[in-house]
Amino acid sequence: HSCYNSPCQLNLTSFDGLMRGASHDNLYDFPMLEARQPSRLYVDAKTPGQWHKKGFFPVVEKKNSSSLLFKMITMDKGIESGLQKKYDSEYSRYCIDNRKNRFEEFEKKNPAGRMPYGFYKLAADEVQTISNWALNIFDGPKTSELEKQVHTQNKLKTHIIEWEKFLNQAGLKNKMTARYLYEHFFIADLFFTDYPNVFFKLVRSSTKTGEIKQIATTYVFDKIENKFYYRLRPVTNTIVHKTHIPLEINSKTLKKWKKWFVDTPWNYDPKVLPAYGEKGSNAFATFEAIPAKSRYKLFLDNSAYFIMTFIKGPVCRGQTALNVINDHFWVLFMDPESDILSNSKQAYQAVSMRTEFPAKINDKFDLFADFKDKYWSAVEEKYKYLSEKKSLNYNSLWTGEKKNKNALITVMRHFDSATVLQGLRGKIPKTVWVLDYHVFESIYYNLVAGYNVFGPLLHQVNSRLYMEVSRIASEDLFISFLPKEKRHEYRKNWNLKVPKEKASVVKELVDLFSKDAKDKLTSEYTYAGDKLKTEISYTTNNPKEEFLNSIIKKNYSPKQTQLMKNNDFVSKRLQDIPAIAVRYLPDTVFLYFEDKNELYTIVHNKDHYNVASLMFEQERRRPEKDSITVIKGAGASYINSIVSIKSQFFKGFEKDLKKVDSQKKMDIFLKKYVTSRSSPYFWDYYERISKKSYDPETNERGYFDLNRYINLN
Repeated sequence: HSCYNSPCQLNLTSFDGLMRGASHDNLYDFPMLEARQPSRLYVDAKTPGQWHKKGFFPVVEKKNSSSLLFKMITMDKGIESGLQKKYDSEYSRYCIDNRKNRFEEFEKKNPAGRMPYGFYKLAADEVQTISNWALNIFDGPKTSELEKQVHTQNKLKTHIIEWEKFLNQAGLKNKMTARYLYEHFFIADLFFTDYPNVFFKLVRSSTKTGEIKQIATTYVFDKIENKFYYRLRPVTNTIVHKTHIPLEINSKTLKKWKKWFVDTPWNYDPKVLPAYGEKGSNAFATFEAIPAKSRYKLFLDNSAYFIMTFIKGPVCRGQTALNVINDHFWVLFMDPESDILSNSKQAYQAVSMRTEFPAKINDKFDLFADFKDKYWSAVEEKYKYLSEKKSLNYNSLWTGEKKNKNALITVMRHFDSATVLQGLRGKIPKTVWVLDYHVFESIYYNLVAGYNVFGPLLHQVNSRLYMEVSRIASEDLFISFLPKEKRHEYRKNWNLKVPKEKASVVKELVDLFSKDAKDKLTSEYTYAGDKLKTEISYTTNNPKEEFLNSIIKKNYSPKQTQLMKNNDFVSKRLQDIPAIAVRYLPDTVFLYFEDKNELYTIVHNKDHYNVASLMFEQERRRPEKDSITVIKGAGASYINSIVSIKSQFFKGFEKDLKKVDSQKKMDIFLKKYVTSRSSPYFWDYYERISKKSYDPETNERGYFDLNRYINLN
């Protein structure tokens, strides 16, 4: 109960969320024509009364032992009936409104529906604690008081004043810089280096000092009529891993951003602030005066953060972004000195004028708005200018001066969630991306700044189709480093047609009208880099692996390529698990060694013939090519399964896993090793594993989501 995908929008990460209550609206049942009114906690309403006017209903009531929350934790006396075999709270559409006497109906239909849903019951003293609070205390921490405590801490106060002063300076150049930074970091959990446990949101407030009064707008580029100020609002709710997007800031950061944006000469001196609203939805036009190289450096310096926003941002459940990408791929980046938009005003103008974003129509119903075709024409235009410049070589890629860990990124998808990690993890993947400023900024404004989770179905579809173009453009830029005669071959092998015997009649009909992968790539998205030359000489028949192995040695340090070849004992022992066993694994297995207090994540990388459609993903699967990647630490935000064992039993775990060759045998294996939802030890293991979520390198942390924990019948 912590994000938009929580059942009935009930958010229990704070007292504010508890008092807001629940809603019958499921945000992923997208409306057909009109956007919903936003219902963002802390933003769109402040008091329980205001939320109830927006359709939310209470789940707790003062001095009421029959309130919904209390009923849900005491239902059936906290004992599982054994009648329910499957639990799927995330996709449930049934929301109980206690005011309408719906609880009895729910109890009858869901005899095991008490909370925690499908997991081991709360202890008697825990139930008593909640009961005592509801009947006697019924109070909680006031957000304004918590924020005040943070703002009045001496050293923190100094940091906050320094940053808010920088963001609220007069002058067009300063105001445009602040706007650009706000639109790119509004979703971050900002933290100061010397205060890693205190996080902030960058917001627009009607107050310059004192209490923060955040102004609600649907999009970050929407206009605010009255004067506003950029403020750092403390994060006061419980941190959950699936929405936590940490970003470190300090005096060095401030100095760097001042250098890139304020001290660097601009393309021209703006006379007025650029327009907000629909016209402000296109970052290429809005911030044209700011050097593209400065903007691109901001992306590169924080690449893991930005890619994480695509996954953990407003999309939340991630399906819009994720069913268009492969399960495991690496990301490299064009160097600022080689990036065409950063170095050619003519290319910038030609490409930007052809680029528009789905947010331009502001959630209006417009069947004729074709953003993806315009976007692809911008990609084709970019290649014309690229082809006129010098050839691609090893120096064309950003090295991060061999010390910035953001120079190489690994993305691993777990159906509709994903993990973003610095460095290269796992074996060389099937596909690789190279991002340049054009595509990087485009993805961000499509999936984050310009994405509305409350938008209608057409907005979601437009965003998804736009993301498909971004993926193809990024893969195409990578293959442009390979020999000309091999590029089309790679492109084809990454986007195969599903064999007829593996596809249903319905899927064939859908593909006929929506075009399958092969048709899209030969008619709509024709490779535009045939004239682009590469200076790299190849000596083998496998140029992809040759290029990656060479560039890793030439351009990057071991610190940056970390864990590409895991030398820990778990990775060594599991790296050769046969695909016949891997294909039946859950998306992720959290492997916890009790005696060592060590956590590993076994990630199931699913292979697909193509990722060219919103539907029929299972029919696009090619399980004989599946693989696993072992991550030391947390490799996912959602826990599908927990295996908690002592080191001495790992050999048996490995041996049993290698024997699996059917779903039936996998079920037997999982029942033997995976901690059941009904285990009395479940919450102890969960608590231990959640503590291991902390990554000291990135400050990523938080409680894991259990919505997708497997059912063991």
